[in-house]
Amino acid sequence: MEKFCSDKSDMIRSVLDRPFHKVVLNHLVLDGDLVLKLEKIKLSVNKIIKNWTQKRTVPLVLSDLWACQYAPLDYVNNEAFLGVMEPISMSELVLVTKSLPDSKSAELSGILNKLWKHCDDKVLGCLLGLLNVCLVEKVVPTLWKRAWVSIIPKLYD
Repeated sequence: MEKFCSDKSDMIRSVLDRPFHKVVLNHLVLDGDLVLKLEKIKLSVNKIIKNWTQKRTVPLVLSDLWACQYAPLDYVNNEAFLGVMEPISMSELVLVTKSLPDSKSAELSGILNKLWKHCDDKVLGCLLGLLNVCLVEKVVPTLWKRAWVSIIPKLYD
């Protein structure tokens, strides 16, 4: 259990039950030339990845169509959002996990709500730490933004 708290990436990999696959680059074909020197391979791969994954530049000026969509709404009280980024307390996390419905699917993590309800305080502590780091850093892992969408046909009378 201590390992879960100390090595977050190992914890996430373990929870998601995903093996770690090492990529070995001992040669590279770059612009038609074969590169065999390890240092040149590392530099080339880093350069390719850096250029390939550049941040998108989004225009700061919104069109009138989008500006009205993002304008503050008069009927929404701005004070409603004051505590949104405050750290989550253990009591809040316990309350939320205990109120999760049992009948929902496990989503991408494979962890059933029933497991969250009955997990050890140490596991909840690790989860709490992870969630609060997300709030402080203002970053949500990409995998948390994905979901399975299941189409459930409805019978009509």
